[in-house]
Amino acid sequence: MTNNYTFIKIIQNENFLNIILNRPEKKNALNPAMINEISDILEKCESDNSFKIILITSSCNIFCAGADLGYLKKIKNFSNEENLTDSKLLMNLYKKMLKSSKLIISLVKGHAIAGGCGIACASDIIFATRDCKFGYPEVKIGFIPALVSTFLSSRINESSARDLLLSGKLISSERALEIGLINYVIDQNTIDSEVMNYIEKISVENSTNSIKETKELLYANMNIDKKLELAAKLNAKNRQSKDFEIGINNFLNKKINKWN
Repeated sequence: MTNNYTFIKIIQNENFLNIILNRPEKKNALNPAMINEISDILEKCESDNSFKIILITSSCNIFCAGADLGYLKKIKNFSNEENLTDSKLLMNLYKKMLKSSKLIISLVKGHAIAGGCGIACASDIIFATRDCKFGYPEVKIGFIPALVSTFLSSRINESSARDLLLSGKLISSERALEIGLINYVIDQNTIDSEVMNYIEKISVENSTNSIKETKELLYANMNIDKKLELAAKLNAKNRQSKDFEIGINNFLNKKINKWN
């Protein structure tokens, strides 16, 4: 596959395709162009039968820091229609990951925050090093974690999901493993080889068609298409709220929000 992307790198390996998040100067923060690039390569992967696994990694010591600061400055002035279009952009990326016929693995080194944690959780399998932090701090700055809430409960129980989403706290890799948010916690110096061994084993032992049809079954069981559409609308609506205006302005000005 060609590597004509700005914010991601693509490496075709014998057994898998590696998507590398590649905005190191922005801690891999998400902007529309980067989201579109990831969506584009996922779409192209569907017609490529030479591999059955996609590995998502980072080019820096942060997996993904969430929303891009520069883009946040723009969306605070968006109309409801513009916010809905923007929300559906990330919604469609999550859907493509969840519906992909490929087994998607996220290898997380460093933090996976907000939308970045959403990318990890939309993967099928998550490996992480011991120093990682995971979480959705949206409620602390007047946002809502609308989209990810629709599929987070398929990874963890509702009690843990409520605690994570409503507190906005960040949790360690060990805690993320304990509640089922991630699958494996591995030492920094061995995680790469562990992931490669996992990929090699799946590539040899697991049927491509069975992976595809099992993922179709899992997606159907989630029954979330309508929930995602509603979540996108609620996300857009939230961006018109006073708390969003206050929260984002304080965030951009590096002020701590003290809510009444």
